[in-house]
Amino acid sequence: MVVKHLTDDEVQQYVVDKQYCEVKIVEHIHLCEECRSKVEVYRLLITNIRQQPQPAFNFNLSELVVQRLPLSKEKRSDGLLLWILLFIGIGSMGAILYYFEISFVYLFRGIAAIFIYLIIITALTVITGLFIAMYKKYNSEMKLLESS
Repeated sequence: MVVKHLTDDEVQQYVVDKQYCEVKIVEHIHLCEECRSKVEVYRLLITNIRQQPQPAFNFNLSELVVQRLPLSKEKRSDGLLLWILLFIGIGSMGAILYYFEISFVYLFRGIAAIFIYLIIITALTVITGLFIAMYKKYNSEMKLLESS
Protein backbone atom coordinates (compact mmCIF):
# COMPACT_ATOMS: atom_id res chain seq x y z
CA MET A 1 0.00 0.00 0.00
CA VAL A 2 1.39 3.39 -1.03
CA VAL A 3 0.73 6.17 1.46
CA LYS A 4 1.27 9.73 0.33
CA HIS A 5 2.17 11.91 3.27
CA LEU A 6 1.16 15.52 3.62
CA THR A 7 3.40 18.31 2.41
CA ASP A 8 4.97 20.72 4.87
CA ASP A 9 2.58 23.45 3.72
CA GLU A 10 -0.44 21.30 4.48
CA VAL A 11 0.94 20.38 7.92
CA GLN A 12 1.63 24.03 8.69
CA GLN A 13 -1.86 25.00 7.58
CA TYR A 14 -3.26 22.38 9.94
CA VAL A 15 -1.19 23.70 12.85
CA VAL A 16 -1.92 27.37 12.24
CA ASP A 17 -5.59 27.17 11.28
CA LYS A 18 -7.12 23.74 11.78
CA GLN A 19 -10.73 24.78 11.20
CA TYR A 20 -10.10 25.86 7.59
CA CYS A 21 -8.18 22.74 6.58
CA GLU A 22 -9.56 20.27 4.12
CA VAL A 23 -11.22 17.19 5.60
CA LYS A 24 -8.73 14.85 3.92
CA ILE A 25 -5.83 16.63 5.67
CA VAL A 26 -7.45 16.27 9.10
CA GLU A 27 -8.29 12.62 8.48
CA HIS A 28 -4.78 11.86 7.27
CA ILE A 29 -3.22 13.44 10.37
CA HIS A 30 -5.47 11.34 12.63
CA LEU A 31 -4.42 8.17 10.83
CA CYS A 32 -0.72 8.81 10.12
CA GLU A 33 1.82 8.73 12.94
CA GLU A 34 4.58 10.37 10.89
CA CYS A 35 2.42 13.36 9.94
CA ARG A 36 1.25 13.70 13.57
CA SER A 37 4.86 13.95 14.66
CA LYS A 38 5.41 16.70 12.04
CA VAL A 39 2.38 18.50 13.47
CA GLU A 40 3.87 18.40 16.96
CA VAL A 41 7.23 19.71 15.72
CA TYR A 42 5.57 22.61 13.88
CA ARG A 43 3.35 23.32 16.88
CA LEU A 44 6.43 23.61 19.10
CA LEU A 45 8.20 25.81 16.57
CA ILE A 46 5.27 28.17 16.21
CA THR A 47 4.68 28.51 19.96
CA ASN A 48 8.38 29.18 20.56
CA ILE A 49 8.46 31.79 17.80
CA ARG A 50 5.43 33.54 19.29
CA GLN A 51 7.04 33.54 22.75
CA GLN A 52 10.18 35.32 21.57
CA PRO A 53 10.40 39.01 22.42
CA GLN A 54 9.79 41.46 19.61
CA PRO A 55 13.01 42.83 18.13
CA ALA A 56 13.69 46.45 18.95
CA PHE A 57 16.41 48.97 18.21
CA ASN A 58 18.48 50.23 21.10
CA PHE A 59 18.35 53.70 19.55
CA ASN A 60 15.65 56.03 18.31
CA LEU A 61 15.58 55.59 14.55
CA SER A 62 13.23 58.52 13.89
CA GLU A 63 15.60 60.96 15.62
CA LEU A 64 18.50 59.77 13.47
CA VAL A 65 16.49 60.26 10.30
CA VAL A 66 15.30 63.72 11.32
CA GLN A 67 18.87 64.77 12.09
CA ARG A 68 19.98 63.89 8.57
CA LEU A 69 17.24 65.90 6.87
CA PRO A 70 18.25 69.30 5.49
CA LEU A 71 17.31 72.10 7.86
CA SER A 72 16.93 75.00 5.45
CA LYS A 73 13.63 75.31 3.65
CA GLU A 74 14.28 77.76 0.90
CA LYS A 75 11.34 79.29 -0.89
CA ARG A 76 11.05 78.02 -4.45
CA SER A 77 10.68 80.39 -7.32
CA ASP A 78 8.48 78.66 -9.87
CA GLY A 79 7.33 81.88 -11.51
CA LEU A 80 10.44 82.10 -13.66
CA LEU A 81 10.12 78.47 -14.72
CA LEU A 82 6.48 79.06 -15.66
CA TRP A 83 7.30 82.09 -17.80
CA ILE A 84 10.16 80.28 -19.54
CA LEU A 85 7.93 77.31 -20.37
CA LEU A 86 5.17 79.63 -21.57
CA PHE A 87 7.61 81.56 -23.78
CA ILE A 88 9.02 78.33 -25.25
CA GLY A 89 5.50 77.02 -25.95
CA ILE A 90 4.28 80.18 -27.62
CA GLY A 91 7.54 80.51 -29.58
CA SER A 92 7.29 76.92 -30.78
CA MET A 93 3.69 77.38 -31.89
CA GLY A 94 4.62 80.61 -33.70
CA ALA A 95 7.54 78.92 -35.48
CA ILE A 96 5.36 76.01 -36.53
CA LEU A 97 2.66 78.33 -37.88
CA TYR A 98 5.26 80.45 -39.71
CA TYR A 99 7.11 77.59 -41.39
CA PHE A 100 4.08 75.42 -42.17
CA GLU A 101 1.60 78.15 -43.06
CA ILE A 102 0.92 76.76 -46.53
CA SER A 103 0.28 73.27 -45.16
CA PHE A 104 -2.27 74.63 -42.71
CA VAL A 105 -4.02 76.52 -45.50
CA TYR A 106 -4.44 73.29 -47.50
CA LEU A 107 -5.45 71.39 -44.40
CA PHE A 108 -8.37 73.67 -43.59
CA ARG A 109 -9.39 74.64 -47.14
CA GLY A 110 -12.87 73.06 -47.27
CA ILE A 111 -13.90 73.80 -43.67
CA ALA A 112 -16.00 76.81 -42.70
CA ALA A 113 -14.22 79.48 -40.67
CA ILE A 114 -16.45 79.02 -37.63
CA PHE A 115 -15.44 75.36 -37.34
CA ILE A 116 -11.77 76.27 -37.52
CA TYR A 117 -12.22 78.77 -34.69
CA LEU A 118 -14.16 76.23 -32.63
CA ILE A 119 -11.43 73.63 -33.12
CA ILE A 120 -8.71 76.10 -32.10
CA ILE A 121 -10.63 77.34 -29.06
CA THR A 122 -11.42 73.79 -27.93
CA ALA A 123 -7.81 72.66 -28.35
CA LEU A 124 -6.46 75.68 -26.48
CA THR A 125 -8.99 75.19 -23.67
CA VAL A 126 -8.11 71.52 -23.25
CA ILE A 127 -4.37 72.18 -23.34
CA THR A 128 -4.69 75.04 -20.85
CA GLY A 129 -6.79 72.92 -18.50
CA LEU A 130 -4.32 70.05 -18.65
CA PHE A 131 -1.40 72.39 -18.04
CA ILE A 132 -3.11 74.00 -15.04
CA ALA A 133 -3.99 70.60 -13.55
CA MET A 134 -0.44 69.36 -14.05
CA TYR A 135 1.00 72.51 -12.46
CA LYS A 136 -1.35 72.25 -9.44
CA LYS A 137 -0.38 68.61 -8.96
CA TYR A 138 3.29 69.56 -9.16
CA ASN A 139 2.81 72.30 -6.55
CA SER A 140 0.91 70.03 -4.17
CA GLU A 141 3.56 67.30 -4.42
CA MET A 142 6.32 69.83 -3.82
CA LYS A 143 4.52 71.19 -0.76
CA LEU A 144 4.10 67.64 0.50
CA LEU A 145 7.82 67.00 0.07
CA GLU A 146 8.71 70.26 1.80
CA SER A 147 6.45 69.58 4.78
CA SER A 148 7.75 66.08 5.43
